[in-house]
Amino acid sequence: MKIGRYAPSGKFTGIALSVLLSAGLVYGAYRYTHPPAAVATLQSDQTAQPSDSTDWEAALYASQAANASTSLAAPSPDVVNQFLKAAQSSNLTDTVGRTLLINLSNAKSQGLGDDIPTQDQIVAAAASQVASAQPSITDYTYADLKIVASSKTTLHTLGNSTMQILNAHPDASEQATLLAIDEIVEGGDKSKVSTLATIGAAYKSIATDLAAAPVPQTLAPLYLQAINNFAALGASYANIETVGSDSVRGLQGLQVYENLMNANARVFTNIAEELQKDGILFTKDEPGNSWSLFIPTPTPSS
Repeated sequence: MKIGRYAPSGKFTGIALSVLLSAGLVYGAYRYTHPPAAVATLQSDQTAQPSDSTDWEAALYASQAANASTSLAAPSPDVVNQFLKAAQSSNLTDTVGRTLLINLSNAKSQGLGDDIPTQDQIVAAAASQVASAQPSITDYTYADLKIVASSKTTLHTLGNSTMQILNAHPDASEQATLLAIDEIVEGGDKSKVSTLATIGAAYKSIATDLAAAPVPQTLAPLYLQAINNFAALGASYANIETVGSDSVRGLQGLQVYENLMNANARVFTNIAEELQKDGILFTKDEPGNSWSLFIPTPTPSS
């Protein structure tokens, strides 16, 4: 993988991750992956029931149209409950998009929905469903580490071994991740899902290899954070891989990925500063020389 990504100056590519914080964008994600079909004939009966999960939207609009002619009366609770039931899906984009439309329509039928507090509540309720898409993550503890006494020798060894492990897994690449996502979403190349799976496996392998390397006691807390971050990075691909078919879940995984990359940048900076403070030096030919990328460059005084 590319070490430079963790440097403090590294900038994550500008992708619209605010999709999970905006009603319009979340529903836009649903409409992006589910283009609207021909407009169905609306029923004016407020108690009309959706016959199956494919006509929930037409039935919802029918209920809303009926409400509009009855002084903005709220829909029947039974009808709303059936709509909510129809919104439940293994596809997170379906669920969030449908729930947003249902709740926004329900709010508007009561003369609400256009004020910021109501919209915030609706978006928060829809976004809370994203938490159910969290993948299983291997949680490493101190018992999984090979902790050794701290000395200049063991610290120097750790500095080199950590960078060797990262360099041994070139598939763990942010650039390759974003390229694969672009080819899936923009190019429609579903074969790139396997590329994302390979990248995720590489991040998990980094965590496994780091846990097997000796770590000096003084750096064990930071080192453990880095290992668990890599394990979580690998797990995030279970969601990222769905970006072509379940855009909300895919973008949620990408948001987690970004947060973890930034977290590990801070961890690596702290490790680099500890190595520098302990006087651990690396020649230009040693893998550990890459730690210099994490030491902030002093700003020249004016």
